[in-house]
Amino acid sequence: MSPNINISKHHKKIAIVAGEKSGDELGAPLMESIRRELPDVEFIGLGGESMKKKGLESFFDIKEIAVMGIIEPLFRLRKILKLRKNFKQFLINNKPDLYIGIDSPDFNLPVAKYLKKQLDIKTIQYVSPSVWAWRKGRIKGMESSIDLVFALFPFETEAYKNSSIKVSYIGHPLAYKFPIEKLESSLELKPKFENNNKLIALLPGSRNSEISLMGNAMIKAATLIKEDLPYARFLMPLSSKQHRELLEGDGDEKLIEFSYGNSQEVLELADLAIITSGTATLEALLLSTPCVTVYKTNWLSFKIIKPLLKIAYFSLPNLLANKNLLPELLQDDVTPENIHKSFMFLYESNQEEYIQEFKRIHLSLMAGGSELAAKEIKEILG
Repeated sequence: MSPNINISKHHKKIAIVAGEKSGDELGAPLMESIRRELPDVEFIGLGGESMKKKGLESFFDIKEIAVMGIIEPLFRLRKILKLRKNFKQFLINNKPDLYIGIDSPDFNLPVAKYLKKQLDIKTIQYVSPSVWAWRKGRIKGMESSIDLVFALFPFETEAYKNSSIKVSYIGHPLAYKFPIEKLESSLELKPKFENNNKLIALLPGSRNSEISLMGNAMIKAATLIKEDLPYARFLMPLSSKQHRELLEGDGDEKLIEFSYGNSQEVLELADLAIITSGTATLEALLLSTPCVTVYKTNWLSFKIIKPLLKIAYFSLPNLLANKNLLPELLQDDVTPENIHKSFMFLYESNQEEYIQEFKRIHLSLMAGGSELAAKEIKEILG
């Protein structure tokens, strides 16, 4: 009998929830690291393709709750609330030992709070909500939902210094994925250009609203850049072929080379980039590709957010550098003319200075990653 008792003692069930693609990409290596620490662990919850490959059977398709902004989710609020209610009941029935919410705080924090009350389990938020940028008062409300926050960036920990929530800076998993020195072998694939001109990546984002707002502005900016750099080539990797339909104009293929599902490969080959704010700007930094960061959202969402913003910069490269390292354009400043002007400033700048700063930041983000997180999770579970 004792062997069976020992096995059940070590068998743990973890509910792990990623609400969108970026969270899914973080969840998969975390699951892998946890399994190395706890070989018999069982995962239940929500995730995308990457997490499913690691053994998660997702309760529903995460596309149902992957909505950006403040106003946009309101149009699907009834459906999201119903999905969350059914998911809560699923978790109560399955009684996990631990809850890990990956990003998506508007979905994860209420679920975590509910489980703490109903099952009295420990809860973790993997990726801090943007309390360092706005809505700092939200931390007080989080204290009834979350025991531990895994912070991906060093500047996030300061926001929690007066809170009962424990915060652990683990760095970013992507810092381990890409080498600090840009591989020369990958550059052999780069086409040779006349006049030593540039290969320029255009990354409009992964959501439909981002493609519509950012993609078309980037294409118009590329037309202006082409006048200054006639031999430049523009690559636009999209998440899916359906996104191509959201872009205006039929003649874009003459200017833009479209591809699908290969944004990291394109960034690695590119000399410079124009990117919608998000994880892709971090990937550009880690791949030593200087970029212009742009961001625009629904005007009403921005009107609500703007008075609450407490940061001097919004792009990850600038936040991590704690200075105005790379050009960034926000909301009404996002026009083809301004993108063109910012890009040409970037093009004419000292690229080596950027690369050295990128390496420093890259090293600072190698703080333990998912392996450190897994060790702390094992300790929590006893």
